[in-house]
Amino acid sequence: MRKVTCMCETVFDANLPEEVDLDASPGVLGEILSGDFLAVNCPSCGLRLKPELKIRLVSKKRGMDLVALPELERISLYRGAVELPKGAEALVGYPELFERARMLEDSLDPEAVEVLKYWLLQRAAEQAPDAEISVAYAGKKGDKLAFHLSGLKEGQVAILPVEPATYAKTLAEKARSLHEAPFDRIFRGPYRSIRALEVDAED
Repeated sequence: MRKVTCMCETVFDANLPEEVDLDASPGVLGEILSGDFLAVNCPSCGLRLKPELKIRLVSKKRGMDLVALPELERISLYRGAVELPKGAEALVGYPELFERARMLEDSLDPEAVEVLKYWLLQRAAEQAPDAEISVAYAGKKGDKLAFHLSGLKEGQVAILPVEPATYAKTLAEKARSLHEAPFDRIFRGPYRSIRALEVDAED
């Protein structure tokens, strides 16, 4: 049981897990993508809640050990103040958990996708150097990989298609790329995201 606080200020115990084995519960990926994962109803007002709770997702078949953290713990993670199981990878916030579930459902390599995201972000930053731009994998559109780019224009999201051949080339060159800047920094710690570069900006 885990404590959940509703906006009506009701605090209640909910039967929500702290760890999920995706091999034993493969339907969890679908729940994440549908928005039903960790969702509960407040017993007082009936409001549907999706609390951001720390949750560990493991899969021996995939060689995966993830810990999804609430967005509120981002800075603590950057400062090395969050305890993680040895060898576990960290995600921060529900959007990153959703994005990873999308990659897993589409049988993509998360590190190769992160490399693609970096280059898409760099290309966008050249067009708008002062904009706060973010990029996220949004699934497959036909035979192409689709990425959502936010921040170029206020209130608008651009959809950037990536050819399968580009992804395949990125995956084939990944082993070399991981040893080159800035990817040696991005993939150095437990938070293996292009946003790990924010840690340097914090210093």
